[in-house]
Amino acid sequence: MKDLWNGRLDSYEEIDLRLWQVVQEIKEAQEAGGVCFVGYDTDDGVVRNLGRKGAESGSNAIRKAIQSFPQLKGLKVYDYRNLEKKSVEEAQKEYSEKISDVLKKGIFPIGLGGGHDIAYGSYLGIRKAHPDKKIGIINFDAHLDMRPYDKGRTSGTSFKEIMDNDKNTQYAIVGFQKMGNTERLIKTAEAFNVLILEEECSEESIIKSLEEFIKKVDIVYVTFCMDVFDASTAPGVSAPVVMGLDPKKGKRLLRFLMETEKVVCVDFAEVNPVYDIDNMTAKLAGCLIYEVMGHIKK
Repeated sequence: MKDLWNGRLDSYEEIDLRLWQVVQEIKEAQEAGGVCFVGYDTDDGVVRNLGRKGAESGSNAIRKAIQSFPQLKGLKVYDYRNLEKKSVEEAQKEYSEKISDVLKKGIFPIGLGGGHDIAYGSYLGIRKAHPDKKIGIINFDAHLDMRPYDKGRTSGTSFKEIMDNDKNTQYAIVGFQKMGNTERLIKTAEAFNVLILEEECSEESIIKSLEEFIKKVDIVYVTFCMDVFDASTAPGVSAPVVMGLDPKKGKRLLRFLMETEKVVCVDFAEVNPVYDIDNMTAKLAGCLIYEVMGHIKK
């Protein structure tokens, strides 16, 4: 795995081990438990959506940001590597098969993007592994991503396609920004009874609303479009947002969600190293990932 993971080396003693020293290929998994990183290294959907190119390097940037974090003792860590195919439709199919495979092995998948079209791939993989479960999608995002897909999929179409075709799914957005969504997009969301929680909502009110949302579903899929965070802390994204979500608030909300024990998959999208400053955005994604890992059964 040294082509993807190669961090600081203190020693090979158990007390000094870092993530890069313990990560294994997914084919090495012999039992349930642990986490598996799945790379979605394409920004074809971003380019189609007229966003700025560069997120294709996000998967490896996130790996680099977390590779020297201390191991979480007893937690097995796997990697399913990156994509072979990069066009949106082919990428989503390949990635979804990996997500489904990881879930069926009893391992927790963490998607690394890449464009936010990763969301449709994550959903497909979850649905394949859990065909009868009611899925609650919680999207940390400034944008609804409910654009029409009649002319093809982009980074902004995933949730419209999901809601059109799966009546056993509910959708909530956290960090919504009015200035980033047209009236048509908002009306589309309202037609599907999407739970819209604006960035300026208090943490207490968001948690209360999400508690009610989660009660109505069997499993939860959490997706982070990193542009949900303020551009001062997440400059390296495809569509930066001013006055975005505070990272500490986001981390606390993620912790709340993980503590429900209903979350089955998390992914992180739109990390764009081309526009990042000192890898701030990749590091922020890494901090959130480490929070997730701390809640996974060993």
